[in-house]
Amino acid sequence: MEARADAAFAFRYWTNVENMAADPGIDRVETDGPYRPGMRGTTHLKGGGKTEWVVAAVEPERRVVIAMPLRDAYLRFELRFEPRRGGGSVLTQRVGLFGPNAAAYLEQVEAGFGASLRDGMRAVRDRIDATPR
Repeated sequence: MEARADAAFAFRYWTNVENMAADPGIDRVETDGPYRPGMRGTTHLKGGGKTEWVVAAVEPERRVVIAMPLRDAYLRFELRFEPRRGGGSVLTQRVGLFGPNAAAYLEQVEAGFGASLRDGMRAVRDRIDATPR
């Protein structure tokens, strides 16, 4: 997805967990420290429920991998921030489901993320582009 913001700014915005609370479905986010590989977080959803996750990899200003542990499986989100020729950036998100029990979660993941990923990514891109530099 193309953004007006440059890749470095988009990366910094995305990795600032305080910005996650701008999502209308999120009540609050807790982490165990600064954004780095191994950092653990819990996203508390409005209306109840929570999601635990861990930062699996970080390439500053280029790439982030977040894993959500499940029972004998994990959900993996890879986010890329690439410069766009002529200015701005291209934001790419890939989602994968892995592990010996991954098939048990496939329907739930497709129902929860399948239709909303693009809209969610567009909303984050719009917030990034609207943020003063």
